[in-house]
Amino acid sequence: MIASLKPSTHFRVYDLVRETGVDVSGWSDYKRSEHPASNPNYCYEWAFEGADRVVVCLWFQEMQVAEKVILQNLNYRAIAAARRQWNTSQRKRAATMDHAIQFARLKHASIRVIVVDGSRRNDADDKSRSKVERRFLDPMPWFVAAYDDDGNCRLQCGPWPAQPETFTPAEINAAGSFGEGAKVGIAAQIRERSQRLRDLARAHFAAQSADGRLHCAACDWSPPLKLELTSPIVEIHHGVSISTYLIGGKALTFDDASKHLTPLCPNCHRVLHAKRGGGLFTLQEIRESTRGAVVPAGT
Repeated sequence: MIASLKPSTHFRVYDLVRETGVDVSGWSDYKRSEHPASNPNYCYEWAFEGADRVVVCLWFQEMQVAEKVILQNLNYRAIAAARRQWNTSQRKRAATMDHAIQFARLKHASIRVIVVDGSRRNDADDKSRSKVERRFLDPMPWFVAAYDDDGNCRLQCGPWPAQPETFTPAEINAAGSFGEGAKVGIAAQIRERSQRLRDLARAHFAAQSADGRLHCAACDWSPPLKLELTSPIVEIHHGVSISTYLIGGKALTFDDASKHLTPLCPNCHRVLHAKRGGGLFTLQEIRESTRGAVVPAGT
């Protein structure tokens, strides 16, 4: 199944992006406007965003098959932050890629994949370079199967699945236990968080608030009511590092797990993990740093 995705031709990025329906009119806005496909501001990018879809470039040799589906695990947020292993241009492209993936996740936007093949750089050697020798557009759509709070992402071939179910506060108490931290084997082993635990935690913390809405525990922000969102914006911070669990993971009841869970807006969550020298900021430190800040109107 995966062999059918190995490119045998070398189509131009410009032509493939245009084929997906993403607007490429801006490619002509440079000194060689008669050759838009050569515009260096676009042709070397790894991702492209449209109004309702995104296009991403994925290496064929990094694709995997698990349970009869084609997927790829990646973390472009980590690449964007790795100053030693990647140059400025590469980190900028990685940040654009991560933004496109998050856009697709939040909007349930269609993902089209340009499959590339050739010599892939050695990520441990910052002097090595990739060379794309073949590329083509996968006719099938892809979707974001997973995206955790650290930027670890799994893209999977296929259409978006049905919207996830929602939970009432009464269902939380009857939910039983949750598997946390088990290593799931594909081609490699990765740590996996429980998405159901996150969903129940959001319902739990929302039920505890005065207005029944989910708020950030640090700055009290919640998404504007007037906006119709496709998925939750407030994230769930895990106070216990997933790496501390045994290889087989750990079964936790909701009462046990919720003691280490905290709802945080994306900004405060990012700040909490950005302490220089390692470690985490406390909620009190974040609250004191934002005290007196202006809250945008309409929130």
